[in-house]
Amino acid sequence: MTITIRPVHTADAPQLLELASQLDTLNLPNNPVAITKLIADSEQSFAGGDPHHATYTLVAVRDSDERLLGTSSVIAYHGTPEEPHYYLRVVDQVVHSKQLNTDRPRRILKLDKDIEPWTELGGLVVHPDARGQGLGKLLVAARLLLIAMHPARFCSRLLAELLPPRRPDGSNAFWDAVGGPLTGLDYYRADLLCRSDKEFIDAFFPHEEIVVDLLPPAARELISHEGPTTTPVRSLLSRAGFTYLGTVDPFDAGPHDGAPIREILPIQRSRCLVHRGCLPNPRAAQYLVGAVADHRFAAVICDITANEICMHDQDAQRIGLADGSACWAMPLDW
Repeated sequence: MTITIRPVHTADAPQLLELASQLDTLNLPNNPVAITKLIADSEQSFAGGDPHHATYTLVAVRDSDERLLGTSSVIAYHGTPEEPHYYLRVVDQVVHSKQLNTDRPRRILKLDKDIEPWTELGGLVVHPDARGQGLGKLLVAARLLLIAMHPARFCSRLLAELLPPRRPDGSNAFWDAVGGPLTGLDYYRADLLCRSDKEFIDAFFPHEEIVVDLLPPAARELISHEGPTTTPVRSLLSRAGFTYLGTVDPFDAGPHDGAPIREILPIQRSRCLVHRGCLPNPRAAQYLVGAVADHRFAAVICDITANEICMHDQDAQRIGLADGSACWAMPLDW
């Protein structure tokens, strides 16, 4: 199966909505209005819109029949003075009783906000039929290569908000124990509101501490743990250089991983090259290659010498590279 990753287009709306209807996640809601806005925002961002409000969405398409099998996004600026990044810091401490002459471990959560922006790796969704075939890695790599291609459009540090385990109905035990009682909102409604304005978090969440021991077991078990479908992605991010930040999402207690761009090895190893119409030798390696002209990405076998890259003609055609075209290449050995 050969896959091309490219920016989402208006014509992708029916397939994107079909993918959303199968999964209906917070990352890809089963809502035609939300899908239309997602596509419009991405098209405007790739066209050079306001970088501080840019969201770039990529889709993975099977070359044989143009079937859309996955999607992922990059939010250029997340966390500003106008729209802070809210999180719960996880603090482990030990408390001592002189009377009982004993120590007790205690975990607390403290609400905080960040107004120094991050670039966020947004939702990554892979069709169930395509899981376990390396598509998730290609979508992660394509986002990182996009950032390498356009460093001025993005922040100096990257953030990934990882989803915790989900109930079959999409609800969340942590929200039921904390956010729901504090705000009077259900989980889905709160997430939709949060996409436009997060003021209610500051207004309703306690600014002191939440003692984890007072929460129901089902809520405690979610704190800083990703769901099983997210574990492979988290492992990829770890190999790329991301680490756990010691913070979780105020809604679902999913972990936050991040790193400065200077510590993301695949980005640092990415290079701008010129395509030459020559065949790779038998010892060539696999790279993710992206065209500068239209941001089409594909994993191809190629040779890199000095500032030039060689690949098979059919691979160059998939990406849209003519002899002399500029492209970027990222090793896939991570």
